[in-house]
Amino acid sequence: MARLNYIEFYYSSKHKPDDKYKCDNANVMNLLKSLEAKGVETAAIDMGDIADPFRQYHKASSGPASEYRPIFGEVRGSDYKDYFGKTIPALCCYAKKGDRAPLEVFPRSDKKLGRVYLIEEWIENYIGELEGRAEAEEAR
Repeated sequence: MARLNYIEFYYSSKHKPDDKYKCDNANVMNLLKSLEAKGVETAAIDMGDIADPFRQYHKASSGPASEYRPIFGEVRGSDYKDYFGKTIPALCCYAKKGDRAPLEVFPRSDKKLGRVYLIEEWIENYIGELEGRAEAEEAR
């Protein structure tokens, strides 16, 4: 059984993702379909026209345990309204739909990897986990 049964993907159809946190939104949409085929409920939320994403930003930046915090609190000199789900797409992973806060959020700085753990990379690893394949070394 999946440990994370509900996943929300925040993206923008009007903004290009920042190269530092590269994310192919179309590929993520396809990967979400693969997750759904494995019994994980997903939602894709277009943040392009949302002027103030504070509610979504706040749960993503303060919900997960500190070792799984996303990069959102680390972005300096920028207003979250400019980047959350826009220039930095976000993936919020919950144990079940309706939970108050996500257990994990991507992209995130990963101390073990010594780099940013990207959205697509995590989804591909999670699909492998659900299929019973051994996790890639990068996956926790």
